[in-house]
Amino acid sequence: MRKSEPGNSIYLEIGVWYDEAKDSIHIASNDVVDFHTTVRADAKLKRGHPNLFRKLAKILRDNGAPAPQDEPSDA
Repeated sequence: MRKSEPGNSIYLEIGVWYDEAKDSIHIASNDVVDFHTTVRADAKLKRGHPNLFRKLAKILRDNGAPAPQDEPSDA
């Protein structure tokens, strides 16, 4: 973990991956014990955050990792 100057923020190395079965994106860091969370696209869910989900999905796709579809289908 690294601190910024003048120390108002920190920088973590994180891992991000998509769980297709649960349609969730996981975020974890080895820098912090037990730091592992998920984010979902549906704002109504406890871990729902559509904006963050879209941004992380794009990062995954852009880097050739498994990721959700670009846009949800209407079907």
